[in-house]
Amino acid sequence: MRYVSTRGEAPPLDFRGVMLTGLAPDGGLYVPEAIPSLPAGWEDWSYRQAVTAVLTSFGAEVVGPIVTQAAARFSSEEVAPVVPVGDRFVFELFWGPTLSFKDHALQILGGLLDRDVARPSTILGATSGDTGSAAIEACRGRPQLRIVVLYPHGKVSEFQRRQMTTVAEENVLAIAVRGNFDDCQALVKDAFRRHDGLLAFNSINWARVAAQAGYYVYLGGRMGAPFDVVVPTGNFGNILACWVAKQMGAPIEAMAIANNANRGLYNLVNTGSMGDEETIPTLAPAMDVTVPSNLERFTGDPAETFAAGYAQDDEILKTIAAVEAEYGYLLDPHTAAAWHVGEALLGDLPQVVVGTAHPAKFAAAVQSALGLQPETPPGFEDLSGKPERVTVIDADPSELDRLIR
Repeated sequence: MRYVSTRGEAPPLDFRGVMLTGLAPDGGLYVPEAIPSLPAGWEDWSYRQAVTAVLTSFGAEVVGPIVTQAAARFSSEEVAPVVPVGDRFVFELFWGPTLSFKDHALQILGGLLDRDVARPSTILGATSGDTGSAAIEACRGRPQLRIVVLYPHGKVSEFQRRQMTTVAEENVLAIAVRGNFDDCQALVKDAFRRHDGLLAFNSINWARVAAQAGYYVYLGGRMGAPFDVVVPTGNFGNILACWVAKQMGAPIEAMAIANNANRGLYNLVNTGSMGDEETIPTLAPAMDVTVPSNLERFTGDPAETFAAGYAQDDEILKTIAAVEAEYGYLLDPHTAAAWHVGEALLGDLPQVVVGTAHPAKFAAAVQSALGLQPETPPGFEDLSGKPERVTVIDADPSELDRLIR
């Protein structure tokens, strides 16, 4: 399997080369020259088999033990349960060690990087909330890896922030940037252009997209027949992985993008243009993105490929309250945005709403919606009492340079 840059001016690489490179030298993102097809019998794969097989088909080598080790860290025996809620299904991707769908790919990526780097290396990335803590958890304590995470100062939930800033291991550095997620992402991309040897944990890294495609293939086997899916997304990575799984042969029919009030992808699908609105903080901060970097990897017509909708904060709160009252099921704000969007798109096929985070990560939003705090999962009770370590900087490349040298 060979990979080429979206901008066409970089030499092709194999899977390992792409994983260890991040951005292509020409500033583009690496994509496979072709998307492989699923073999006969894929419908019977377990979660571990599906993710291993998909990664292998994209060129990963001896990845099965790392996938198995990563899956063992999930608190659900099913790893990724498919749960009926009323006449729909929720694909629960939040049972990993940081309670986010990001754990599925990053636990694997951390293992692969730790195995394959030839010398101590710095991993650099930006997060709108969940990616950072999942990447830190995957890399903490690994002597070959130093991980530096940028997040927008004051624009993630307290739970998300503390998951990043209370980690004691010395190979972890959390940086709060005075700005928004797009400022953080711009700093990271600029650093990759100017510094050699940096590794990527964002979905800049194709290994993440491939691992996520694996759980959509598993979902296809679990559903066993054509279905529609609604994906909450801001940076286009999770919906891109869904599209890849469909291209491989998973029986995914309609694919819907769910945005929050930062509705750039909704605008793109429905008007052909994303506009130039500024990113605003919302109750679903992981989707507070205006410039979705993974969009560069998609070469089709968004309007012909996806449906799209969005949910304002008040609609998110109403959805959390309504679903809890009717079904006794608690949604986090991101999954609530997807549920709200999916409501208008219900058709004849089963609809799967992708659950991307545990509601405990967004206790303030749940409190606003229901007047009560969500139950804290085991292992996170003392998070609020731990000391924090964080460095605050302006969105200035020179300030980041000082910290990654």
